Amino acid sequence: MIIGTYIFGIRKELLNHLPEEVARRQTFIFNMLGLMLIVLALLGTASGLIFGLVLFNHWGLAIACGIFLGGVCFLLLQLLLFLSLQTRYRNLKEQLSDMESLYNDYKGLNMTTLSDEEALEIVSNYRLTASAFHIKTEPNPFHLSQLLISASIVSLALLLSFIVASAIEIWMFRHSLNEKFQEIKHSTELNHLAKDYQQQGNTTFNEQKMEAYWTLKMVDNSTGEAFKLIHCHSLLMTFDVLMAGIGNTKVLIDLLFACVFLIPYILVKKSDEISGGELLKQVTIDAISTSLLMHLLSTREIQRVKHNIETEYNYSETLGLK
Repeated sequence: MIIGTYIFGIRKELLNHLPEEVARRQTFIFNMLGLMLIVLALLGTASGLIFGLVLFNHWGLAIACGIFLGGVCFLLLQLLLFLSLQTRYRNLKEQLSDMESLYNDYKGLNMTTLSDEEALEIVSNYRLTASAFHIKTEPNPFHLSQLLISASIVSLALLLSFIVASAIEIWMFRHSLNEKFQEIKHSTELNHLAKDYQQQGNTTFNEQKMEAYWTLKMVDNSTGEAFKLIHCHSLLMTFDVLMAGIGNTKVLIDLLFACVFLIPYILVKKSDEISGGELLKQVTIDAISTSLLMHLLSTREIQRVKHNIETEYNYSETLGLK
C-alpha cells in the first residue's frame, strides 16, 4: 500500500490482522482514495500556476504560487478526510470515547508482579475479542457539534473547489478573454477618458475617468514583458470579464468541480467499505489496545513506586522522631 501508507499512515501490521482478500480490497480502496486526494492537490497546483501568471506574469513566481497552493490544498483536503474517517462499529466507537469503562475492569488489581509479556497477552486477548464484534452503528442522533463539523468540512471543500474552478475557467476561456481585453485596450471612449484624466494631472476627481485610466493600465504591457497567459494584470478584472462573458456556464462548471471535491468525503461517510470497513475497525482497535497497554504498564509502575515508598522510606527520620 504505497499511497495509503504515505497519506493515511496505514501500517502493514494492521492489514495482517485481516483475511487476505479483505486486506487486498481495503488496500485498493484506500489507494484510490489517496489517488483522488493527489489529483485534487494537482488541480490546486495548476490553479496556483494560473493565478501566478495572471498576477505576476513571471514563470518563476507562478511556479512558486502553484507549489504553495497545491501544498495548501493537499494538507487541507487531507485534514478534512481525517476528520471524516470515523468507524461505524458501535461498540468500538463508544469504547474509544470512554476508555475509563475499560480501565475499570483492572481497577484494584495488584499489578506489581505484572510482566511485559503478561500485559501484551491481556492486550492481545482484548484485540481478539474486539475483532469478533460485528455490530455497526445506527445513524448518529442529531447533535449541534456534528452539524458544525460537517458544515465546516463541506464549506472548506466548496471554497477550494471554487478557487480551482475559477482558475481552470480562466485557462479554458483564455482566448476569448484576451480578445475582450484587446477590445478594452483599444476602446476609443476609455482612451479618451483616460487621456483627460492624465491631462488634468490627477487633481480633479472624476470617478469615471479614474476607472478608465486604471482599466487601461491593467491591460497595458507596453513597458514590460509580453503577457504569458492573460492580457491583464488584475485578477479581479479577469473575474469580472469572465463572469460577464460566460454567464451561467460558470455556475455549471463551479457545480461540476464542487461535486468532484465532495466525492471523497461522501465516499468516506457513506461507504460500508471505508467507515464501515475492516481496516478502519482495526485502526480503532489498535488505538484502544495501545491505550490499554500504556494504562497497564503505567499502573504497574505507580504501584511499584508506591510499594517501595511504603516499605523502604523512613518517615520517622523525616519527622525528626526516634
